[in-house]
Amino acid sequence: MHTTGQKDFLRDLKLSPDAGYVTYGNNSNSQIHGYGILTNGNFSISSVAYVADLKQNLISVAQLTDSNQRVEFCKKYNYVMTEDRTECLIKSLRNKNMYTLDINMIIGKPQLCLLTKAVLDISWL
Repeated sequence: MHTTGQKDFLRDLKLSPDAGYVTYGNNSNSQIHGYGILTNGNFSISSVAYVADLKQNLISVAQLTDSNQRVEFCKKYNYVMTEDRTECLIKSLRNKNMYTLDINMIIGKPQLCLLTKAVLDISWL
């Protein structure tokens, strides 16, 4: 399960008073307030739980691989790629004993921009 304590990072957040709880390694737990999407425009993680008590965002490698992403680790970096390895979606530095996920998230509501292009070679009958 992906969890975040930062509500502004989530798109399409669906709040729910009975979304359940997340349990930590020390058996303590916190209430899940809803689910949304974490995105940078090029890469998205769906079903991210909003947990207000969290101080850090937690991302599950299993949920990334279940979403048809390939995740690889080496001594200095972690990589999230398309399953066929044709495109690297994210390359992030390792920070001490933690592999971070640096996706430069889009924060806030998306802006709508509509564009049109005039075509000069239209013939009228």
